[in-house]
Amino acid sequence: MNARQIQNKTLPFQILLIPFVFILIIGLACNKPSASNNESLDLTKVALDVQGTVIAQQGEQNQQLTQSAIAVQQAEIDAQNTQSAQNAIANAQQATQLAQTSEAQNQENNPPEPSITPNPTETPLPTDEPQPTETSESVMPNLDDQIQNAKILLFEDITKIYLRRYVKEALDGMGLSNNYTDVKDAVGNFKTELLSGTQWDLVIAAVEARSGVQGEFFTYLNDQLNDGTGVIIEHWNLDDLSRGQASTILTRCGVKISRDWWDPPNTARSIWLLQGQNPIFHQPNEGISLSNYSIYWYGDAGDLMRKLSGSDAILLAGTYAKEKNDYGTLVSCVDGRLIIQTFSSHDYHSDDMVRLWQNYIYNTLKAHFEYQNK
Repeated sequence: MNARQIQNKTLPFQILLIPFVFILIIGLACNKPSASNNESLDLTKVALDVQGTVIAQQGEQNQQLTQSAIAVQQAEIDAQNTQSAQNAIANAQQATQLAQTSEAQNQENNPPEPSITPNPTETPLPTDEPQPTETSESVMPNLDDQIQNAKILLFEDITKIYLRRYVKEALDGMGLSNNYTDVKDAVGNFKTELLSGTQWDLVIAAVEARSGVQGEFFTYLNDQLNDGTGVIIEHWNLDDLSRGQASTILTRCGVKISRDWWDPPNTARSIWLLQGQNPIFHQPNEGISLSNYSIYWYGDAGDLMRKLSGSDAILLAGTYAKEKNDYGTLVSCVDGRLIIQTFSSHDYHSDDMVRLWQNYIYNTLKAHFEYQNK
């Protein structure tokens, strides 16, 4: 019960008490008309005393009621504050529980990586600690730098015919003018360099002048392959050598000479790319074609190759566009370190051939350095 309710309950009693006192005083006065003035004064005094007492009691009671009301109101405020505090605590606890639940769910969905705590009692020896390994990019030499520093041996036997030297032009055009030893058409010097013990990166034997390199040189070239050297051979007459010392390197390549390409019609000299996506036709030069020819050598146009069974040699070009395993005139083998061309370069457009020779050189050197860097 609050203070207002207490006050409202005692108010009717107070109102009834005051008239009752006055009626009592008047009644006493009327019943004693003969009383003296002193007696009337006494009665009046008594009435006033009673009234004062009633008023005093009423004031005291009002004060008590006020104090009670204040106490009740303070109690209500305290109760409200207590309830608010309890609500705040409950809200804080609920927020904490929600945060803990959310954190637990996050940990469950994204569990932390297990940490490995080393045994403090075991001190690994310095030699047991794994050393950081360098990436292949930092370990492997730069290919372009290696090519620019390559050591190359060149035999090109057309110097006495006064034809343009396509191979020399290709090397010079690649910025390799200072990288090759040029023996021109000197067979003896070529043999000397092959047997000198020099670690060549690339050996080129461009035999086009219907003379020059014969059987024994194929043994020397095969030895260069054994040393990891890249080798490029252009030869128009392998059919006459294929049963002799040239057979070793041909078998190693995974091909055989299937027929002599003798005196084809002038309208049938086109050579078709059998592996058009091969890097030989794209790196570093694009747009190479062998379908356009300008015949210099009549009669024997070269030889045609066939892949051996189970061979991984790649016939790159040939006289039949749909024949991938026979009638080949250009082959790549021995993991790209050996290229054999059986047609004559000067029977085809010079711009195509110079750029094709640059692609031969680039890709054979690349295969050589990749083999060397293993």
